[in-house]
Formats: sequence, C-alpha cells, structure tokens
Amino acid sequence: MAALSSQPWAQPWVQTFNNYAQQAAGPQQSSETLVPEDKDENNFVPPIDIFSTEKAYVLHVALPGAKKEDVGVNWDEDKGVLNLAGVVYRQGDEDFLRHLAKSERKVGVFERTVKLPPGEEEKDEVDGDMITAKLEDGILVVTVPKVEKEWTEVKRVDIE
Repeated sequence: MAALSSQPWAQPWVQTFNNYAQQAAGPQQSSETLVPEDKDENNFVPPIDIFSTEKAYVLHVALPGAKKEDVGVNWDEDKGVLNLAGVVYRQGDEDFLRHLAKSERKVGVFERTVKLPPGEEEKDEVDGDMITAKLEDGILVVTVPKVEKEWTEVKRVDIE
C-alpha cells in the first residue's frame, strides 16, 4: 500500500502533521519526531518501543485495531529516517458509532518519524533494503537490520 501521504483524502491531515514534525525537529537533536497531539480527537501519536539488538533495530508500535492496508512504513535513506503513518478506524457502521457512550481508544490519523540509528553516539548503519514490517496482535513490528562491517574502509587521498 502506498503511504498515507499519497492518499488525496488524507492530504490536509498529513500536511498539518508534516508542519508539526518540522517544528518539532527544529533545534533539538532527538532521534525521533513526535507529531504533537492537537485538539482534534481524530489525530494521535502511537506509543513506540525501540530495541537495539546485535543485528537489528526492532520497533514495536502500538496500533490496536489497525489494518495492515491502512498503515504505511517508508524509509528515507538520505535522512536516515523511518516514517510510520496511517489511520486507525473505530469498527462499526454509522448507526452503531452514533451510540458511542465512552471513548478511550486512540483512533484516527497518525504519523511518526524515527531517526535511525537512534542515538548520535551510535555508529551502526542500517540496511534500508532489508527492512521488514508486520502487524501482529495490534503491534506493528518493524525490523531494521544493521549493516555488518567486518572491516573499516580507508580511502587514500592524493595530495596535490
């Protein structure tokens, strides 16, 4: 599925989120950008855990009720940024949803960016071509393999 940002109906939300993300990423040196929750109850920021194993970064994103066709994962190699975006719907038809008595679950449009490697002290590179994602039991699991380097490449510089 194409990323949420390519869906015409989602453009106003995505543009708002992109503006927030740019502001949030400004002077700070965070490894991730949270898209701030605003007063619109149809926008949310899913909680995320990032694990750094020997061979990969593994992200767990809580998306209860999400369908895989409504979630997009994109890797921007130039920026070293993983973008997670999509929408979570409340199940039921309009008549049923009109009778909602209490709302605690987060539903609506979401977008989140994560810089990899996550810390500036990290030196691992990632293999963007081998990233995998699966949605299982309400958790989006994204595996970003680290590049294995057994040696360091040294480039000779000619002196003019």
